[in-house]
Amino acid sequence: MLTQAFDEYVSHYDMNDENIALKYNHSYRVMELNERYARELGFNEEDIELARIIGLLHDFGRFEQLRVYHSYNDAKTVDHADYSVVQLFDKGEIKKYTDKEEDYEIIKFAIENHNKFKIPECSDERMLKHAKLIRDSDKVDIMYLLGFLGELNYKAIDAPITKEILNSIKNHEEISKTYIQNKNDHIAVQFAFTFDINNDICLPDMKKNLEGFYNQVEVGDTFKEIYEEVKKYIEERMNSHARDEV
Repeated sequence: MLTQAFDEYVSHYDMNDENIALKYNHSYRVMELNERYARELGFNEEDIELARIIGLLHDFGRFEQLRVYHSYNDAKTVDHADYSVVQLFDKGEIKKYTDKEEDYEIIKFAIENHNKFKIPECSDERMLKHAKLIRDSDKVDIMYLLGFLGELNYKAIDAPITKEILNSIKNHEEISKTYIQNKNDHIAVQFAFTFDINNDICLPDMKKNLEGFYNQVEVGDTFKEIYEEVKKYIEERMNSHARDEV
């Protein structure tokens, strides 16, 4: 039901358009990551299926965004997470993917907040764990896109990285996009995705994908300091997680 309905929906868009194909493939990879991580985290079968639904549909609004605005640039069009909620819930598309209406608020919350700077306060632990998981899976696959598929154009330029961005990375903080002044700043922000990974089990994949990204964008020593700092952060968290598992 889930993948059949999704494929039927996407069939109304031009799959020969590389931008449509990119989001279609990304959606499936994120679904698979969300399912794998959910199993590793010990989710019950109901929540594993819910993780699959959220993973596949998290970028649902991207297809209509491209059709209407001819762009995936949220700043110049619409917030794609909010637009996904509109397409799924305001237009009733969600009913094609699950008839469990008691899960709708969880799906809506997770999708709506998968791209936000921070998750809003939430006292519902089940809702929160799904919101955190989809943020992780999405970031891991974005870094895979950047590092190994070469489908997104990230090439460094000859320009210094803004001081506020460097300081944020040294402090292990996600970076506000308001600090971005050039393309190198935008690349540096991608490295900082790591600091928003919620579940330690995602870190090995993030580390591997981050290395691929670094090898793609490095020019001279432009990002060496940033990469080494983020890599150290990942390894320290992974080692701490391994000790906790013993």
